[in-house]
Amino acid sequence: MAETAVPSVIWMRPTRGSRGPQPSRDRDAIARTAIAIADREGVAAVSMRRIAAEIGTGTSSLYRYFARKDDLLNLMVDGALAGGEFPSSGDWGADIREVAQGLRARFKDHPWLCSALAGKPTLGPNRMLALEQSLSQLEVTKLSLSERLVLIDTVTSYVRGFVASEVADIAARAQSGLDDEQWDSDQAEYAESLRRSGNYPLSAALCGELEKTESEHRQSEGFSAGLDIILDGIQVRLNLRGH
Repeated sequence: MAETAVPSVIWMRPTRGSRGPQPSRDRDAIARTAIAIADREGVAAVSMRRIAAEIGTGTSSLYRYFARKDDLLNLMVDGALAGGEFPSSGDWGADIREVAQGLRARFKDHPWLCSALAGKPTLGPNRMLALEQSLSQLEVTKLSLSERLVLIDTVTSYVRGFVASEVADIAARAQSGLDDEQWDSDQAEYAESLRRSGNYPLSAALCGELEKTESEHRQSEGFSAGLDIILDGIQVRLNLRGH
C-alpha cells in the first residue's frame, strides 16, 4: 500500500511523527530557539546544526520535526507574531493605528521579520488570528472583506517598509565600525558640504529642519505622520462612497 502523502503545510502535519521513537521536544520550542538566534545574529545564522547545538541534541533529530527549513521559518514567523491582541473599539482608524504601532514594535524586536514576510510565508495560526482581528475592526467601514484585506495589506506594507529602512540604518552603522557619535558626526559633515555647494537648496533646508529633532523622536514622528496620511486617504475614500 502506498504511503499517504505528507501535507506540505506544516500546520496540517502532526507535531509528532508516526514513525520511529516519539520526539521528546516541542517544535514550537525549537522555533523559539531559532527566533532567539535570528534576533541576535540574523536569520542567516539559523541552521539545523546551530539550533541542535543550542538545545543540546543531534542535528539529524531535528528533521523529525521539520521536513525542510521553510517549515522552520514558517513557525518562526508565526511565533514571532504571537500575542498583541487589539480588541475592536468601534473606531476603525484608532484600532488600525494601534495595530500598526504594535506591528512596528514587533518588527523592531525581530528585525529579520521584514525580509521573512517578504517571502510570503504560509499564514499560520497567529497570523490568521491577527487577520481575523483586523477584519473585525474594519467591519464598521462597511467595506467588503476583500476591500478590507487591501486596506490591511496597504498598512502592513507601509509598516514593513518603514521598519526595513530603520533596520538598514542600524545595520549600516554597525558595519561601518564607527560608534554612534562618530557616525553622526561624519554624516553631519557630509550634509554640511552638500549645503555649502548650493546645488540642493530644498534638501539643505530639509536637513536644517530635521536637525532640530532627535533621531529616535524624528523616526517615531515620521512613522505616525506617514500612517496618518494613509488612514486619512482611506477615510476620504470612505466618505466619497458614503460609508
